[in-house]
Amino acid sequence: MDPDDVSARARQRDLVRRGYDTVSRVYRDDDGQAAGSPAEDLTRYSGWVADLAGLLRPGAQVVDLGCGAGIPATRELAEHGLRVLGVDFSAVQLRRAQRLVPAARLVQADMTALQLRPASADAVVSFYALIHVPLADQRVLFPRIRAWLRPGGYFLAIVGAGRWTGTERYLGADMFWDQADTDTYLRWFQAAGLTPRWHRYVPEGASGHTLILAQAS
Repeated sequence: MDPDDVSARARQRDLVRRGYDTVSRVYRDDDGQAAGSPAEDLTRYSGWVADLAGLLRPGAQVVDLGCGAGIPATRELAEHGLRVLGVDFSAVQLRRAQRLVPAARLVQADMTALQLRPASADAVVSFYALIHVPLADQRVLFPRIRAWLRPGGYFLAIVGAGRWTGTERYLGADMFWDQADTDTYLRWFQAAGLTPRWHRYVPEGASGHTLILAQAS
């Protein structure tokens, strides 16, 4: 692997971390509302979490990658009686999550370097976080997520619907995105031992993302 490429990807991830340190309260207030997207339908998170919770036993262990300030998704998971490990690399976001979702266990870490015990999770979720991770790092991460899951465990994630990458100003800070198209993600999940069960297009204004539910095979 080209060391320059490794360094470039590390800088891209760090740009995202610093960006969310800066925009945390603008991105979501303490009620979970997104100031930058006032028309966002927060009930969709409730539906996504409810769908997953219906597949899991009470008290199941769920890892929330890129949990941010913990609202609304981490809080929804905890309110369903699930044991939640929230992971984020933004110190500002995690400080807020500690206050807003005290029932969750929180770890400050870059998800691409996170170390968890094999077969220690019943489910892993990631909502609007993978799209900030360089694609090369995403591809390496998927088999690791499979290893964290118990046999038959679930991975529920928002990923790209179409190929796009770029660095732009977002809510007053520079932010990086990198995403493949839906078919590519379906292939990558399958290759990692994560069998897609269904996928849905999530429209957002003139564009959108894809929600995929996969199961550890």
